[in-house]
Amino acid sequence: MKYFINSILGKFNYKLEKKYSNKAKSEGYPDYLEAANKLNTDVNDYLDNLGWIKPQPILEEVFYPVLNNISAPIIMELGPGTGRWTRHIVDKAKQLKSKEYYLIDHAAWMVDFLNTYFKNEPILKVLKNNGLSIPLKDSIIDIIFSQGVFIELKPSNIYLYSKEFSRVLQPGGFCVFDYFNCENEEGWNFFIDQSNKGNVYFTYYSDDFIEKVFEISGFRLETKFTFGKSKFVVFKKY
Repeated sequence: MKYFINSILGKFNYKLEKKYSNKAKSEGYPDYLEAANKLNTDVNDYLDNLGWIKPQPILEEVFYPVLNNISAPIIMELGPGTGRWTRHIVDKAKQLKSKEYYLIDHAAWMVDFLNTYFKNEPILKVLKNNGLSIPLKDSIIDIIFSQGVFIELKPSNIYLYSKEFSRVLQPGGFCVFDYFNCENEEGWNFFIDQSNKGNVYFTYYSDDFIEKVFEISGFRLETKFTFGKSKFVVFKKY
């Protein structure tokens, strides 16, 4: 049908195309922003009050001990959402004299929002990607952080990102991220509960799978942490 319509429209130099919303792939964040605006509150404060995992305690335990050992770090964050974790990390980054902090997201709405939200943070650079690769040159990043991204990715996406992480990281660089795991009671109960509610978009991986994928992409596991259903891992590129 599309071909038939275009064959007619083509005579008049027109073409039928699918219209994509700027909110595509934004995973409900425009609705969170609208709700926060109605309450006259910052969207990330609003999300914190929804009971989502609190960034600062985890950053203090998992990410900052690695980040603190890098002088003037060049940082990359994959899938920052509305910057709920970013707003804490950028303060630490400036203390460490970082001059470049890249935010990578595949949703146009997120990119637009982040550019506005962090307009007064000159070290932050927001880039749109295609959900598979990273639009950065080889070997320029010291450390990568990602929270809430791998919990929804298919195995092939995780593998492709492990290769991209390896490509953009300098030798000796680090990546820190989380994934969902069913290997403890809380993780298993979350899997059952969410499945029963019809929330089928989460993914759950064993530690062995994650470690094997990143090992074949040139990483060595440094340490891992369990926070309920979530596992945070620190890998180092060798």
